[in-house]
Amino acid sequence: MRSLRLFLILSTPFLFAGCGSSNSTGSMSRVTTAPQVALAQPVLASQAVSKKPGYEPAYVNGQTVTVNAIEVPNRAPANAQADFYEVSYPIGWQDLGLAPPQCNPCDHAGDGIDPTDYHDHILDSMPSTGHGEYSPLWHVWVLVPAYNKDATHDAAVSAAYASHLPTKSEAAVNDLLAARDANGGPIAIKIDTHFYFLCAVVSPNAAR
Repeated sequence: MRSLRLFLILSTPFLFAGCGSSNSTGSMSRVTTAPQVALAQPVLASQAVSKKPGYEPAYVNGQTVTVNAIEVPNRAPANAQADFYEVSYPIGWQDLGLAPPQCNPCDHAGDGIDPTDYHDHILDSMPSTGHGEYSPLWHVWVLVPAYNKDATHDAAVSAAYASHLPTKSEAAVNDLLAARDANGGPIAIKIDTHFYFLCAVVSPNAAR
């Protein structure tokens, strides 16, 4: 099963072609669960399979940090979790005046490039912020544009969604989820991947 085929499963009328290369460098919202859209493939799965540390850039409260990840079983009490958001870019983001995302692309699952491989990572907190939600155990959520296969609607959603990017904090993620189109519908969909990992904020030189 391909990882997070949300643009194809949920809405998009477009086809996206790509090969399997990877480039990994340095909530009122509609919530969809992974079983409902058949996307249980873990984010960052390639790191768990390789058994080697993985390092990724992420935003937290407007600053860029470097994180690594260790996959853990997908059960944990809510009070032991912090939120890790993977905000996918809209189809055609290059033509919408957006700078490249942090992952441009990152084929985390090693299954070939799809639109969700173009995304940013956002942490809800980190130790130095004093944020009450901080935990080293992260619960992964994915955000995608709320496409419905109508070309006019989807173009408007792409433009509105793009106006919120990049989201560099949890507050910015919540603003994106709260945004509505001209008909009062959401422009973004929040998806629970049911995937958890231990994440540490590390030195930018840790991967060297």
